[in-house]
Amino acid sequence: MKHRMTSAAFKEVKKRPGVMLAYCLLRRALKPTRQFRGNAAGLMIVIVNKRWFPRFERAAELLFSGQARAFFNAETSMHRVVSKQFGSKKTVGLDLLTYNAQTIVLTDNIEALSPSVRIAADATVTVERPATRHINAVRKLARRPCLDATTAEAVAGEDWDMIEALVCRYSLDDVDFENLQAAKDSDTLEGPRLSELPGFGPAREWVANLVTDLSSWRDKTLAWSALDRAALLAGPPGVGKSMFAKSLAAELGVTLIATSAGRWQSAGEGYLGDMLRAMRESFDEARSKSPALLFIDELDSIGNRENRRSQHAYYETQVVNQFLELTSAAADWPGVILLAATNRPRDLEPAILRSGRFEQHIEFGLPTPEERAAILAYHLGSIPPDMLAPLTEHLDGLTPADLERLARAAKRVARGNGRSVEITDVEASMPPLIKLDEISLLRVATHECGHALVAIASRFVDIVTVNLKDTIIEGSLQSAGSMTCEFTDHVLPTEQILRARIRIALAGMAAEDVVHQDRSIGGAGILDCDLDEATRTATQMVVSFGMGDSPRFEADYRRVNESYRPPAHFRSEVDRILREEWHRAKHDLNKHKDKLMELAAKLVSERQLKMRN
Repeated sequence: MKHRMTSAAFKEVKKRPGVMLAYCLLRRALKPTRQFRGNAAGLMIVIVNKRWFPRFERAAELLFSGQARAFFNAETSMHRVVSKQFGSKKTVGLDLLTYNAQTIVLTDNIEALSPSVRIAADATVTVERPATRHINAVRKLARRPCLDATTAEAVAGEDWDMIEALVCRYSLDDVDFENLQAAKDSDTLEGPRLSELPGFGPAREWVANLVTDLSSWRDKTLAWSALDRAALLAGPPGVGKSMFAKSLAAELGVTLIATSAGRWQSAGEGYLGDMLRAMRESFDEARSKSPALLFIDELDSIGNRENRRSQHAYYETQVVNQFLELTSAAADWPGVILLAATNRPRDLEPAILRSGRFEQHIEFGLPTPEERAAILAYHLGSIPPDMLAPLTEHLDGLTPADLERLARAAKRVARGNGRSVEITDVEASMPPLIKLDEISLLRVATHECGHALVAIASRFVDIVTVNLKDTIIEGSLQSAGSMTCEFTDHVLPTEQILRARIRIALAGMAAEDVVHQDRSIGGAGILDCDLDEATRTATQMVVSFGMGDSPRFEADYRRVNESYRPPAHFRSEVDRILREEWHRAKHDLNKHKDKLMELAAKLVSERQLKMRN
């Protein structure tokens, strides 16, 4: 038995997370046996999950041979893999035994094997569920972020099909494990209707029109082609995209078919044909159960045909082509509503978003203070929003999923005290807040006022509002300050306007440098931060808008995101633009340093400032 695999075999399992996970679990199950430890001959029976049978077959071949391509000959091979599923007519007899070979017999039920084979086995083991270390090992190999111990344990506790879907998913922040069964059972319409839930403001108008039009279609007074029957939900993890899909299906009174690009990718043995087949099956199921809502999560994972330099370009092209074909066909299927969700809309193939496909684009942001109180009140069930408003006022950055978790924690405190939930339980469950000291508060105020001054000086901004608070949630990425500005309406942004946007984004760090001769990490370090915005805009100027050293086109501006890397000869041009606007921002702020310091002190005192050009 091989304890190492060739590079070709390793390359295969990197593309097939299910096989890699099966390989890890098979090693763990066989490790106590003499055959594994001492490479001794013998027969081992391994009982595996039926749904993962093909994955364990391939994993066993790789474990025995260590090679991507191995040929098992009954007369000469030292290693053999034999499989027999319960109910199969295949015969497994003692003729598979040879004196010098190691043999694995894979089965999903010990009763599928004859008594003689069972007696002949040197070891009989059952492959158990994965541990948290296996989940994170496979996610690391698949280039997915590692999970914390609690989340990894929750993934390991799901059924086998769901495990693979979750392992392949990039972020699990908005996965509600307690109610995951509802997503597994596509026909389940239990749970609240959308009209009963708070939040989801940007989608309300589309939903109201869809409810009315669907009723007219059912009454045969409106043609199906007249309905807006497809929408894309976009927003960060935890804003409730999956809950929206379930509650929308309940509101419409239709069957929910819930799937994801990750689930398609993990279907069968993970080959291209397996994914395309799984995709077709989801669409076919929605058509057969009409009226139905087909919800496709993680839509950005299907790929983009514009990534021509990608080593997976052929794979992504085939996947996107079929998806476009199916969505076009689904437009003519009466009763089939399409709903997709993504955390990264910029990564999507542009053809997916055109009219006739996912033409309705709905952006879910973080809830407002009023929405936070309403969402928390909904999950608590017995405390009105106005009583919760003073508590939720300081919870900027919390998602609906975070608020639901807060409600569960408060109810847990109440149960421990043997009573229904009260406001004191919510207070006891609130995330701890950190009060900023005067030095930190002044630095944040300087940062935000730097943005504001440079925005006003650009003459492309009419109104600027700056806010400051003296507390933040401990351990969060919450900001203590914010600056919002209203740009003068420009149908066609010019090079000067784009440079002004870069300069304004960099002005916060520049202000810290001017006043404190030192910069903090504020405005940097995460996606959509000031530095990310400035870099992305400068990159688009050079590679998309022809505003670099040469007026040339390299990439669609929609492709310029966190995963885009411009060719080397463009990077120096991007750096040049960033340097120029950085120095311009510092020059403007040095020129008005006294005004900057005066505004920062005023913001610390008043907590909010408004300025007009």
